[in-house]
Amino acid sequence: MHKSSLSGILGLSKYSLIKIEEHPEKILIHVKLRRKTGVCPSCGKRSSKVHEHAPPQTIKHISIGCRQTHLVVYKRRFWCLVCKKTYNERINMIKKWQRHTDLLEDEVIQRLREMSFLGTQKRTGVHYQKQVEILKKFMKPFEANWKRESRMKSFSLGMDGHSFSGHDMVLTVTNLTIPKMISILPSDRKKDIDHFLEDIPKDVKPKISAVCIDMTAGYRSSLKKHLPYASIVVDHFHIIQDANKRIDVERCIANEMLKSQAPKKLFLRNKEYLTDQQQEQIKRWFKKLPDVGALWFFKESLREMYASESREQAKNRLDIIISGLYKQQSKTTSDWARTLERWYQPILNYFDYRITNGYTEGMHTKFKLLKRLGYGFKNKEVYIRKMALACLPLVAFLPR
Repeated sequence: MHKSSLSGILGLSKYSLIKIEEHPEKILIHVKLRRKTGVCPSCGKRSSKVHEHAPPQTIKHISIGCRQTHLVVYKRRFWCLVCKKTYNERINMIKKWQRHTDLLEDEVIQRLREMSFLGTQKRTGVHYQKQVEILKKFMKPFEANWKRESRMKSFSLGMDGHSFSGHDMVLTVTNLTIPKMISILPSDRKKDIDHFLEDIPKDVKPKISAVCIDMTAGYRSSLKKHLPYASIVVDHFHIIQDANKRIDVERCIANEMLKSQAPKKLFLRNKEYLTDQQQEQIKRWFKKLPDVGALWFFKESLREMYASESREQAKNRLDIIISGLYKQQSKTTSDWARTLERWYQPILNYFDYRITNGYTEGMHTKFKLLKRLGYGFKNKEVYIRKMALACLPLVAFLPR
């Protein structure tokens, strides 16, 4: 391969390749700048007068295959004919006091998008602390970027929490219209949500037509305060998930009381997916566990409600469900009915906007995979920055 072609591939088009040394674990590329002059940092004038040649400096560069490349840079000290001072020539791709190139930072960021810190260290030779430093410089997830939203006529937001560690939650905020991730908040507490909503630009707030959330009262109170004109939509998957949890709790209680072994998966399976054998099986269980059967019936009624073609039709079906739950005259069904009443309008708002947090939940699935690849995270800030990095489009990783 011609040296000029190799220089272009390695991002060294402004350098002359002196020689290349190959070693089992690394490649040493000896280079010097093509330009014959240097700019004086004091007066800004160029000089071609070389005062002396500085000792070569070894700098980490990008990896090729399984081997790390190092640049052996031959620098010159110039003599300024104007201010009579000596100075080192400036290497653009290497910042002051830095021992790696900007292209290596780009490679670290690209690998961190899909790999763990340990995997990135093995491929690039950059240790964990330096990777974190590069990540913090590149990613600013706490500063939401609303540029695209400011050019839109209207859009919908999605807000959903996921676990950082155990019950320590963080909150993901997404644009469901484009879609894209906007920010990851350090917690799902009200003060963090309020702070985020307060910082939304004034010209963007009126464009938020709806916000999709789960049934968390804190989210709703913050949204009503800061986005009074935005409609709140409860993600219908959370409504069905809540119904399944209620069925399973009742099943466990019944199993314990009657010393039975009603199978969990059978009652959580949707009606249309039951085989003929399973339909007969579930009917037998309904005779033994009538309370569980009643809850299962109301869950299927909710699913039918979400298949409604209009808000009015859904409203009529929801009213029948709530009325039916109260008629059961049990604490379990009454609590469920009151929950549906509290979230009555947000449930029906789905039929005006037809939005769900499916995209947000998809991001959470990706986060869980990256968390497993990295064997967990101890630092929440690093976790948030790395997850935000994984959400960036590929166009953000074009070479410099």
